[in-house]
Order: sequence, then structure tokens, then C-alpha cells
Amino acid sequence: MSEITTTKLSASHVIVGKELQMDVYHKSGVLLVKRGHYVLTEEQKQRLLANGEISKDAKMAAAERELRERREKQQEQQRKERESRGRNPLVEMDSLAHKMRGLLNHYFHVSEFEAQVTQVAQRLATLSEQQPDGLIASCLLVPFQDYGSTHSLHTAAILAVLGRRLKLPADEMQVLLCAALTMNISATGLHSELTKQQAKLSNEQQQQMYGHPLLSSALLRDLGVENERWHLLVQQHHEEWNGAGYPYGLKKEEIDPGAHLIRLTDVLTSLLISQAHRAGRLPSIALARLYKGEFSEFDSRFVALLIKELGIYPPGSFVRLANQEIAIVTHRAADGNNTQPRVASVRAANGEVYGEPMPRNTGLADYTISQPVSPQEAGVRPAFLLKLWNS
Repeated sequence: MSEITTTKLSASHVIVGKELQMDVYHKSGVLLVKRGHYVLTEEQKQRLLANGEISKDAKMAAAERELRERREKQQEQQRKERESRGRNPLVEMDSLAHKMRGLLNHYFHVSEFEAQVTQVAQRLATLSEQQPDGLIASCLLVPFQDYGSTHSLHTAAILAVLGRRLKLPADEMQVLLCAALTMNISATGLHSELTKQQAKLSNEQQQQMYGHPLLSSALLRDLGVENERWHLLVQQHHEEWNGAGYPYGLKKEEIDPGAHLIRLTDVLTSLLISQAHRAGRLPSIALARLYKGEFSEFDSRFVALLIKELGIYPPGSFVRLANQEIAIVTHRAADGNNTQPRVASVRAANGEVYGEPMPRNTGLADYTISQPVSPQEAGVRPAFLLKLWNS
């Protein structure tokens, strides 16, 4: 023992319920316990602290280990923070759109279908908490190839934003989002086809459309979904308060409120997309007409909350300012003033595109919003706007 130089054992070296990381000696030099011994009680710990010593080499090794563990813990925390911030929401939604395209068009070739849909729902819920403005903007800006699957994704995304405003419990939010993502699974191709069709629906198309809520539920059962609320929401997502919906023709009091919420966001997102027989509505106009009840009868509380949450000029929409610049709405106003959202000008009054978006204060006279404009008139690519929603 004379060859071993020892030093006092410290409390940081002894943790109840964990194994010792070094040999512990008595003051006399006798080995008390070997490395790997578990300290099972607080009393045992105190006895070791009162009489135990460790070699200085072991102390140095322990210090190095503690430093390394602190460093690793710090790095892990930084990694989690980066993950919680996530990627740019527009990039994230583009990725989710590709995933949903595969899930809804090739469902029988997908392993763990329910788990994968749930993952998408969870990601949307997270985005609605951490980057709601970017999530809303992505629904208006990110281009897509497949309307059927992307429409379901957009419906779920706006539903996540509205659910956050309603402070829905996590489990309720999840089942609503999963139902919205899969509500049209049996008619994904038909929905994409109809966006390109100017003629009225054929008899076969009408039958497929009227039957798709029930057929979608049946498909989900085949894919392993057993959550009965999920099925109910899918089955009822086309029911109307006036009884004119399908497939059951339910009355107002018979319709699940969650299905009514899905229907509301379903109608809104469909209005924003251009189709062969009509152009997509500008967001501010679509919201105004929805509020007036022009498309269906909805719970006025839900509609008012939706407009309050999205804003008159939602993030991702384009506006003309008083000075004739064209700007992109980036974020809703922090004080809730729907007429003064945060914007960034993309075109000068003479029509020239700025080298990069220029932030403007819509509270100033020159930069007040005069009217909404279409994405076509704005004429800028989403990639040009990406950094406006970087974390």
C-alpha cells in the first residue's frame, strides 16, 4: 500500500444505487471495496465517506470521467435542442408530403402503417407548438405533385394549429390528426384526378366519393388501425350540420365535434388550391367567405378561432403595401392585431425583385397592407423565402 498515494473519497464518487468507479481503501491502507461494487444504502455511502480513500490516479481518472460525462451531457442537450427546433418548416413539410404520398398511395406495401402515420401526426403537433407561423406558411408555399395526399397533410397541419388554440389534450390532438391524414385513403387518387377535371363527376366517381369515408375506415382496419375514435372521425368527416352530408346524413347533434373540426379545415384547405374548374381562393378571401357561411354551416366558435389563429393575412400569403411593394406575410402579429402582421417585401413598387426579402413594419403608414395578391402576381420561388422561417 505504500506504493499507492491516496486522497479523501468525495461524495461525487459515491452514488446510492450505482456501482463504484474505483477501488476504495481504508485510511490504514486496507482495501474496503473493489471497483464495481454497488452502494445500496445511504448508510453504506456515509460509512465509505467517513473512512474511505482512493488513489490519486483513480481520483484523476474519476475527474476526467466526470468532465467527459458533463461534456457528453452538454452535447446531448445541444443535440436535443437542435432537434426540438427542427429543420426549416417548409423543408420539413416538403419531406412530410413525400412521406404521406407513399403512405396513402402504396399503403399495402408499408410496414407499421399506423406507427408511421402517428409519427407524421406527432411531427405536425410539434411544429404547431414550435413553429406555427412556418407551418401555416408551408401550406401556402410548398409546391406539390400529388393533391390527394398533400391535401390531407395540409388539413392536418391547419387542424394542428387550431387544436393548439383550443388547447386540446395530446391524445385528442393525435387521433384528430391521424384521422385527418387518412380520411381520404381510399380515394387519394380520385381527389388528385378531380383537380384536373373540368367535367362533372361521373356516376362511378360520385359513388366512389360518397362511399370513401366508409371504405377508408375499412382500409384502415385492414392496415391494423383499431382505434374506434379514429374510425368514427374518418367515417363522419363529410357529414354536415344540415343533414346534407354523407355517408349517413347525420344531423348536427349526431356529428362528433372532432369530425366537424376536420371538416372545417378540410373545406378551408381545399379552397386554397387551384383546380381545373376554378382558381384557388386567396387566403384572406377564403377565410372571409368561410366566416359568412358560404360553403357550409360550421360552428361559429371554431370559425372565429380559426380566423383569429391564422390571421386575416396568414403567414405565407402575399399582400400589396401602401407604397405599392409586394410583400410576403411571415408571422402573425405578437399582439394579435390581424391587420398588422410581420411582412417582408419581395418586389419594389416598380416590379423589380429585391435581392433578398426586406422586413417591413406594417404599423407604419407607408407599409400598411392595402390588399391581398396572388402568388402568381408575387412571382417568387419558395426557395427564395426559406430563410424567413429558419429557427
